[in-house]
Amino acid sequence: MSGVGTRIKKAREALGMTQVTLAHAVGISQQAVMELESGRAKGTKHTAKFARALGQDPLWLETGEGRLREAAKARRQVRTDAMEAVVEVANFERIPVFDLKAGRGRDPLGDIDNAVSFSMFRTLWLKALTATPVSQLAVVQMSGDAMEPTIANGDQVLVDTAQANLRREGIYVLRLDDTLLVRRVTMHPATRKVTVASDNARYKPYEDLDPEALEALGRIVWIGHTLG
Repeated sequence: MSGVGTRIKKAREALGMTQVTLAHAVGISQQAVMELESGRAKGTKHTAKFARALGQDPLWLETGEGRLREAAKARRQVRTDAMEAVVEVANFERIPVFDLKAGRGRDPLGDIDNAVSFSMFRTLWLKALTATPVSQLAVVQMSGDAMEPTIANGDQVLVDTAQANLRREGIYVLRLDDTLLVRRVTMHPATRKVTVASDNARYKPYEDLDPEALEALGRIVWIGHTLG
């Protein structure tokens, strides 16, 4: 058996844990645990996860330096690691992600049932960014090239749905019939008419529009870029 596999097996058996239970805790298959412990697999990229699940020192598990923690200490370490993980998650907020192409319904950025996934943001970072409650924030996944180079196809943007007043210049999510658009909006200081424009010069801007005729769903306050 490989050194790592031997130590994983010793630690698992010391806790009276089955291979199935360990595999579930690490997020791999029982077959992967079996192959590691038998020596057919010579190593693993999940050493840190094995260490947390078994309450062992990662350095000992990886290299054999140090010694096996006795069962009582290992169980305490498992509980400690689990509590720290809960505290860490508690410092984040879960924001729904919506697909720009699939904007439908009366509240396309507020209906959780329309979300395609969720993104995690640190609570303190969000509070520094906006005073708007988390329940009024949404992430939108960009589609198309209308806002390039500022926002590329596939980028995600954080939308503050409480900021829907077009008097403030910015990039907004707008709804036209059942279609969602991301566009830059500016208001003329004298006429109070707005211009809706793409950052991509290939798209023609729309000028002298009545802001009351536009439905703004929120202002973009953060852009997450994908690096090619």
